[in-house]
Amino acid sequence: MELSSLFETSFVIVALMLVGFLGVRRGVLSKAFSRTASFLIVNVFIVGTIFQSVCSGGEGISPAELPHILLMVTLMNTLCYVLGRVALRLFARGAGSGAPTELCVGVMNNLLIGLPILQSLYGPTAVLIAGLTSIPFNLTLYTYGVWRLSAKTRSGGALRLKDIFSPSVLATLAALVFFLFSLPVPGAVSRLMSACAGVTMPLSMVVIGVTMGSENLTAALRDRRVYAIALFRLVLAPLVTFLLLRPLTDNALLLKSCVVIAGCPTGIVVPILSLQYGHDASLPSNCVIVTTLLSLVTLPILLLLLG
Repeated sequence: MELSSLFETSFVIVALMLVGFLGVRRGVLSKAFSRTASFLIVNVFIVGTIFQSVCSGGEGISPAELPHILLMVTLMNTLCYVLGRVALRLFARGAGSGAPTELCVGVMNNLLIGLPILQSLYGPTAVLIAGLTSIPFNLTLYTYGVWRLSAKTRSGGALRLKDIFSPSVLATLAALVFFLFSLPVPGAVSRLMSACAGVTMPLSMVVIGVTMGSENLTAALRDRRVYAIALFRLVLAPLVTFLLLRPLTDNALLLKSCVVIAGCPTGIVVPILSLQYGHDASLPSNCVIVTTLLSLVTLPILLLLLG
């Protein structure tokens, strides 16, 4: 990856986030837009982006490599949760915010931020890898993550298959079927998927900007707790992922993709689930805002170090 490409991508991300941020601050955009656009991104555009990655990027991965890729992304996801457990022991003992703290470290924004960045920098093959991360991501979040959050009320922690098998997971599984069996994709469908892929990155960044503009940015920046969590989420998670996965693969693109995903900010789903299971969502919300802002610095540095 050329240095100029890195800075150009960073500039585009910041500019698009500013569009959303300034739009909501001036009353042009709103939380309602963010909710609607997020629904379209997760259920339509990311689905098309993942599927399109098979149409144009499948040559970068052979069927024999899929088990190895799934193992690597699962290890990456597991390492993040282990770091979340460590953060819990260090920062949240007796604080009443244990499970949210753990998930703020363990759960990354793999689709709204990680996938578009990989799409922009490394192309369709990296998108397919990013799509595969949604399988262990959903399985862990809606089993272990929900179990941890529901421990406070000891209710509502039932496993729901519709949460695990989200549109992104179903799109990944469908794309794998087409990939493994070399099924032809009609030209019109391929063009539709390509159009979806073109929308995913810019709309995702605008939504992130709207989310930040809709919240109390000053209060989030003054919350000292989030900076310790950000250290784990943005620095230690990608560093540990790189050190532990590097000896296990000689696929440079796979390693870079895992490290980038591991270095993404806290997932937006964490404050949502925290509220759902009776926790104070102020810490997770502040973590989403602050880690997203800090990632504008840490992710380019991380990508620069990765080469």
